[in-house]
Amino acid sequence: MDERRRILWAVFAGVLLVGHGGAQLLPQGVPLEIAEKLLEAKHIYVATQRQDGSRSQAAPVWFGIMEGAIWFTTSPDSHKGKRIRRGSPVFLSVEGKQGPFVRLNAEIVNDADKAEALGKIYERKYWLAWLGFFRPSKERVETGKVLLIRLTGEDLGSKKAP
Repeated sequence: MDERRRILWAVFAGVLLVGHGGAQLLPQGVPLEIAEKLLEAKHIYVATQRQDGSRSQAAPVWFGIMEGAIWFTTSPDSHKGKRIRRGSPVFLSVEGKQGPFVRLNAEIVNDADKAEALGKIYERKYWLAWLGFFRPSKERVETGKVLLIRLTGEDLGSKKAP
């Protein structure tokens, strides 16, 4: 069975995708075409919603897939960190700063063990993290140096961003 067919079968049979890092839960509520691209992507582009309702400029971030969600970290002082804390959704693109985007729910997770698990994913994915740089860790979450962000699709599937 070719890779594309295995992915499609896995999506319809359950929620597992098989990528370079082994089996991963498919991010919930993310369209299949985006989920497939996430397996190969080294970074995603994320934007948030400003107070006036407009979308911010997208920024590239490292990410990992675990527990059926897309995870990344950001500084608590960053614009995206402040907006997510305020309840902003995240607009995600795997194709670049100009999109296309899918709107996802964003949640700040204060679980140091999840940060450590994401750090292990980063170590397999990014050589700088393997060397110890820019790697999520228990300490960085516990001390508030980074925010751990969990992205999931909206109820009844994802909506295309404006």
